[in-house]
Amino acid sequence: MKKRNDSKQTNLSLEDIKKYLRGEITDQQKEQYNDHFSHCQLSNAVKNSHATINQLGVEEDIDELKSAIFATASKRDLANRRLFLSRIAAGILLPITAIASFLFWKQNAESRLFATHFESYELPETDTRSGDGIVTYDAIDMPKDLRIALEKYQQKDYQGSITAFEDYQKFQPQNTYANFLFALANLEIGNVAMASNVLETVRINDPIQYADATWYLALAKIKQKKIEEAILLLKELENYQQVYYRKKAVALLKELDK
Repeated sequence: MKKRNDSKQTNLSLEDIKKYLRGEITDQQKEQYNDHFSHCQLSNAVKNSHATINQLGVEEDIDELKSAIFATASKRDLANRRLFLSRIAAGILLPITAIASFLFWKQNAESRLFATHFESYELPETDTRSGDGIVTYDAIDMPKDLRIALEKYQQKDYQGSITAFEDYQKFQPQNTYANFLFALANLEIGNVAMASNVLETVRINDPIQYADATWYLALAKIKQKKIEEAILLLKELENYQQVYYRKKAVALLKELDK
């Protein structure tokens, strides 16, 4: 770290910033660096850019880009090369940041689509359906585990509801409505593979939950980057009689087609 004339700030080298990001500095140095980042936009931008690059694991690709740029510069005459290198030194952050941002945007396209179109499934206040086409419950005779599962789901305690649903499934594994909510609770906390497997079964075995299960399964497939499978599911809904999910499917298909 090189001292500046004003002594209040320090010039951070790229290696200093990399050590900061790797946690290879003392607590006192970290405090000094944070203070520097709060006052120096360039250093802060370099830090954020390299943090993104590290997260994406594309540092080698960026190094290749820089090597190619400087290789091009070496072919120029000395005067032009010095001017070129000085401009690169001042502006190298811009292409690095732009490329890293583009890669981050591209790699997270599926997650963005999922987040944009996913809405938590809300239970009616008096929902006592069983969903298996055989058993229905009221608030009095509903099994304790199922009641707890529904309550926790309504409270958005999805992990708690999953545990209760699992206890209930030991005695009533064919309750497709409970299984549907179990899948959605898993989807809420990021257990996408589990959610997908259960939703596949529900949409086949329960005509009442077909549209709901198919929509959320399509979103799960997008989250898993299985876009072709998601499109097939959405096309089913595009031709389904229920207007609500038909409109949602058409809108999402348009985005996937861009």
